[in-house]
Amino acid sequence: MPKKRTVVLGGVGFIGSHLCRRLIEEGHEVFAIDIRDITHAPILNETRHNASFHYIHHNIIHPFGIRCDEIYNLAAPSMVHYNKALPVETLRVNMMGSLHALDTARSEHARVVLASTGKIYHYKQTATLLDCPTRRALIEGKLAAEALHRAYRQEFGVDTRIARIYNCYGHGADLMDQRVVIKWVVSALQNRDLRIEGNGEQIRTFCWVDDIVDGLLRLMRALPTDHTRTVNLGSDHEISILDLARRIVSLTGSRSQIIYTTARPEEYQRSVPDLQETRKALGWAPTTSLDEGLKRVIAYAEHELTERSNAFFSWVEVNN
Repeated sequence: MPKKRTVVLGGVGFIGSHLCRRLIEEGHEVFAIDIRDITHAPILNETRHNASFHYIHHNIIHPFGIRCDEIYNLAAPSMVHYNKALPVETLRVNMMGSLHALDTARSEHARVVLASTGKIYHYKQTATLLDCPTRRALIEGKLAAEALHRAYRQEFGVDTRIARIYNCYGHGADLMDQRVVIKWVVSALQNRDLRIEGNGEQIRTFCWVDDIVDGLLRLMRALPTDHTRTVNLGSDHEISILDLARRIVSLTGSRSQIIYTTARPEEYQRSVPDLQETRKALGWAPTTSLDEGLKRVIAYAEHELTERSNAFFSWVEVNN
């Protein structure tokens, strides 16, 4: 495979850091652009010293120019960390960031993959409801970004592809992340309550992060056809939120209790990707089972919690 110069916007993020590491392992030159410090992605600890890896601290609401062959646009303020307080910034990153990425792609004749969200489908169905402003900012930003990518393809001939990503989990996640899998795994390991919003009958799917990365790579490298313009990436193994909580408690051997709280007003009952076209276009399907993935996340979280505990006690001992 020829060596490529690849830009990963949001390269310090959860999926972005896994993608950067995979690209470096394949021998490509990688430019990770992010406003977060590289130390926030421990999975890149070894990669960051590779001569082919370049970290650039930059906010993509401002223009950038890098000679490159490919751009993965994974940049978006995390729903659980940022845009509850910063809806304007969320929209700016999605809209202005996409414009600057597309302008770079146009000048460099580079191919672009945009990481969008599967929540778009549900938003179209419930757009008239008084749903959560947080979710509105995230999804409306992604809708605008998708429209920009289609417009640049139609008007300027930029080769753009869109990946609508569903729930993703895996090792390397921030233990303070509020995404449900890592949040509940950490809570279960600490024997804290697992809180379910609503009755727990909501149906979701969860895809292992390395499977998502594989799908993004296949989408970038696929021939440009109508079928590779927009694809869904995620697992189609359905599980209720309640059963997920029970499984995590069982696998961790936890004493945690499952607590029910008020349902969110914008909650939807079922969110499962249709992967039929993705399988045809990319020959892709997730390969990591939920049980196997959960066991890996539990092992990762146990190790991280132990490391933090040891570091704390070492500091106490030194200062006593």
